[in-house]
Amino acid sequence: MSIIDYFKGVISNPTPAAVFPTLIVILLVLFFLYYIFALRPRQGTADWIHVKLAKNELTFLSKRTPMEKSDIAPLILITVVFLFLAVFNLGSINTVDVLHEITVPAAERPHMTSLYFDEVFFVRTAAEHLELRWPYEISHPPLGKELISASILLFGMSPLGWRLFGAISGVILLIVMYIFMKNMFGKTFVAACGTLLLGFDFMRFVQTRIGTIDTFSVLFILLSFFFMYRYITTDPAAPFKKSLLSLALSGLFFGLSFSIKWTGFYAGAGLLVLYIIRLVQLGLYYSSTRKYGFIDYLLKTLLFSVLFFVVVPAVIYYLTYIPYGLARGMSISEGMLWDPDYFAIIWSNQLSMFNYHSKLVAEHPFSSYWWQWVLNIRPILYESKVLDNTRATFGSFGNPVIWWGGIVAMIIMAVRVFTHRDGKALFILIGYLSQLLPWVAVSRIVFIYHYFPSSLFIILALAHLFNTIVEQRDSVGKSVVYGYTALAGIIFIIFYPMLSGFYLPGWYYKDILKWFVTWPF
Repeated sequence: MSIIDYFKGVISNPTPAAVFPTLIVILLVLFFLYYIFALRPRQGTADWIHVKLAKNELTFLSKRTPMEKSDIAPLILITVVFLFLAVFNLGSINTVDVLHEITVPAAERPHMTSLYFDEVFFVRTAAEHLELRWPYEISHPPLGKELISASILLFGMSPLGWRLFGAISGVILLIVMYIFMKNMFGKTFVAACGTLLLGFDFMRFVQTRIGTIDTFSVLFILLSFFFMYRYITTDPAAPFKKSLLSLALSGLFFGLSFSIKWTGFYAGAGLLVLYIIRLVQLGLYYSSTRKYGFIDYLLKTLLFSVLFFVVVPAVIYYLTYIPYGLARGMSISEGMLWDPDYFAIIWSNQLSMFNYHSKLVAEHPFSSYWWQWVLNIRPILYESKVLDNTRATFGSFGNPVIWWGGIVAMIIMAVRVFTHRDGKALFILIGYLSQLLPWVAVSRIVFIYHYFPSSLFIILALAHLFNTIVEQRDSVGKSVVYGYTALAGIIFIIFYPMLSGFYLPGWYYKDILKWFVTWPF
C-alpha cells in the first residue's frame, strides 16, 4: 500500500484506528519543528554570540546533579502509580501444576491464570531449580530463571508468584531512569517527564508483567550504563579512588546482565567504547595540563577494570550454575565449586547455547526484522482468547508516540555529536547502537522484544530534546514537553485494556487499536 492509498483510506473511512496514526505523525512533526525553532538562539543575544564564537570540544565532562528534595514527590507518585498498574490484574494467586499445564494446548489454557509464550520454558525451569532437578530450558544462562525461582519461592507457584519479581523490576527500572535523567540533565521536570515516557511505553509495561527473563537483563543493562555514565563524568582531577565505585558497579551489573542473556555482551561493547573514550580524554587532560602521573593512573585503572569487568562477572557467571551441579547430585560442602565435573557442566552448556543460537532454523508467525522494530510495525502476540463476542489479546510493541519520535530524536543525537560536540548525545547514541547493531547481522529468528534495551536510549534521547527545549524556551517549552508526555499517556490509556489482557468487544480492536494490517490484533 502506497502512502497515497493510505491517506485515501483514512479519508474514506475515518475510524479512530485510521485517524490516530495520522494525527500522531502530524503532532510529532510540529514538535520537532518547535525543537528546531527552540534550538536557535535569538539573534544578538549572548547565547547567539556564544554559538557563533564557540569551538566546543567533545567531552563527557558535565555537572552531575544529585537528587534533591524536589524530586521526592514526583518520584514517589510515579512509583506508586506504576506499581499499582504493574500488579493489578497480574495473575491468579492459585497454585498451578506447571508440569501438567505445559501439556495443555495454549488455546485451551485459562486466560491470565496459566502460562503463556516463553513462560512455558522459563517458569518450568524455575520450578525445576527449586526442586533440584535438571533444567528444561538451557538456551540462556541460569540467572534469569533463578530470579523467577526466587519470586516463586517468596510468592508461590502461581501466575502472580512467578510474575511479581519481574513486575517489581519494571518499576525499579523507572526509579533508575529517573535518577539517571536527573544526574544527566539536572532538572526535576525533565526527569519526571522522561520517566513517564518509560512508564507509558507499551513494551516496558507488557514485558515486565510476564514471567520471562528479559526484564531482569534490561534492568541490569540500564544500571551498567548509569554507573558507566557516572564514571566517565568524574572530574579527571579527582583522586583515583573516587572513580572506583562507579566503575565497579558498572562491571557488576554488566556481569549480572550477561548471566541472564548473552545479549548483555552487546551492552558490554557499548560500555567498552565509552570506557576507551574516557581514557583517551583523560590522557588529553594530563597532556594539556602538563600533569604527571598518567601512566600510573592508567595502569591502576586497567588493573581494576580487569577485576571489575572480567574477574567479578566471571565469578558471578560461574556461581549461577550451582543449581545445575545440585541437580547432578553434587554438594557445595563437598567441593562442588572446585570439581572438574562442575566446570564440565558449565562448559557443555556454553557449547549447547552457542550451537542453539548459531544454528537455529525456525519460523514463527510473529517474528520480525530489526528495522520493523525501529518502525514499530510488527508486534509480537502473546495471548489471544475469545469469549462470546469479546476478545482478550495482548502483545509486546512500542508506544508509537515514543518510538516514532525516538527515531527522529536518535538522528538528532547523531547530528549533535558533530555539530555541537555533544558528549551526552554521543553517550546516548553509543548505548542505542550497541544494543541494536548486532541484531542487524543476526540471521536467526528474532522478535521485537529484542529491541527492549534499545528503547531505553530512545527515551533518553527524547529527554535530551526535552532538556534543550526547556533551557531555550522555559515556560513555553515546558508546555510543549507536557504536551508530548500527555500525548504518550493518552495513547497508553487507549491501549491499556488490551495491554493488560482485558476482554474487549471486537469493534474496539478493529476501529480503535488496529492501526496497521501488520498489527496482529
